[in-house]
Amino acid sequence: MTVAAPRSAEEVSLDWLNETLGSLNSGHRITEFLLSSVGAAAGFLGDICRATLSWDGGDGVASVIIKFPTVRPENLETGRGLLAYEREAKFYLQHGPGCPVLPPDCYAAIDLSGQNDFLLVMEDLAACRFMSQLDGLNEADAIRSVEGLAEMHARYWEDPDILASDALYPFTAWAEIYPPAIETGWPLFKEHFSYVVHPELMPFFEGGNEAAANIFDYFAKNRPRTLLHGDARMENICFDPASGAPRMYDWQLASTGPAAWDLCYFFANALGDDEWPEVGERCMSAYYAKLVACGVTGYSEEDLRRDVKMAGCLLFGFASMVGNFLCPPGEVERSIVEATTPRYWAVMRHFNSVEVIENLEDLLG
Repeated sequence: MTVAAPRSAEEVSLDWLNETLGSLNSGHRITEFLLSSVGAAAGFLGDICRATLSWDGGDGVASVIIKFPTVRPENLETGRGLLAYEREAKFYLQHGPGCPVLPPDCYAAIDLSGQNDFLLVMEDLAACRFMSQLDGLNEADAIRSVEGLAEMHARYWEDPDILASDALYPFTAWAEIYPPAIETGWPLFKEHFSYVVHPELMPFFEGGNEAAANIFDYFAKNRPRTLLHGDARMENICFDPASGAPRMYDWQLASTGPAAWDLCYFFANALGDDEWPEVGERCMSAYYAKLVACGVTGYSEEDLRRDVKMAGCLLFGFASMVGNFLCPPGEVERSIVEATTPRYWAVMRHFNSVEVIENLEDLLG
């Protein structure tokens, strides 16, 4: 008899865990489990808990991560609008195995509602070393991270199987998703967070928001494409305790598109004014060197810089969009935006991304 899947941590049962995870330890059963929250009790787009497991023998996994669609109605609608739950489930099941940045193994993906609201049961990465976007990161970790991204991007560079995959949305899909999310999110972001936006940056928000759809289309139709994590911020990267290799999780925004977006977004959440140009430029060099070493040809460092410059314009829309699930802000939301928004400006200023807004028509041809 099939046990109904839980819709929240409170509904997780011993019978369901055994039915879902029994194959991981054939012939043995889970006898007890203990649940604990991971991160905030209610996440932005997902609610996450850890299940620590006791078995009656064998070599069963000691713990798993259970990730539910968020219980917050407004955030749930945002997650559905971003196709976040189905993106992540499809990625883990079809493209997670063999991916160079070592995503966690996915043991189960269950659509709870028939609307692609997927519950995920995954490998617990608790043994890895994690970073906090509130603290920033050191240069060695930054270089490890961008080299991991480069290895992944090179592995899937213009890969016809990846580009044709029905598990991955193309970058141009954001051209339809962003505008309505910006329309509702920008007034909220401006109301609650305008105080952290650099005065030189604020006049370009409206133009950046309006340009987003055209930039997505341009990248999808005119630039080399690869597998994108889509949310390559430092808090979605951890380091293997044995090898030190970067591992990436939280694939809710996975897609195919320009490698420069992952790199730009990583910079925008990791490196502030103090890290530019020295640390940032060393990261750029390390990323490009790894990309070439892993076999990418016909893509110059000048191409990369131009693409990162244009990708920087998408940060306007991303910041605006997150108003949907960060507002009204609590202490956690404010601390995140206060830490990361100045880093957005640092990247855009270093690559002079606002020049793209001023000359968008000419640049898009």
